Amino acid sequence: MFTIQFAAHVAYLDPMTGTGLLVRPDPADDLGLGMVSLHAADWDHAIAELDRLGWEPLESEEADGTPMFAGVTADGRDAIALYGREPITSLPSIMELAEADTELASHGGHDAVVAPRY
Repeated sequence: MFTIQFAAHVAYLDPMTGTGLLVRPDPADDLGLGMVSLHAADWDHAIAELDRLGWEPLESEEADGTPMFAGVTADGRDAIALYGREPITSLPSIMELAEADTELASHGGHDAVVAPRY
């Protein structure tokens, strides 16, 4: 399990199972810079960097291209589900996935996801 801290977003990734979360910043903390906000620019950077590393957001069930909502942190920030295109374990067991989900949801207490994940 590892963490990538971007300017406003935080990614928690489990390369073993290919599961992850991207915690979004609090919208109230956003700064507008002309036509683009700080959070929008950081989103674009985070998604591009995660893509370069082999990770991308899961799409929601609506199939409209929006990312899948995974839960809310204790301080009210949204988390979206990520997946790794090349996990170390190509077919993780249910137990491995459950352990990864538990660890991702806890984040060492820092950004704990308190709402149900899926």
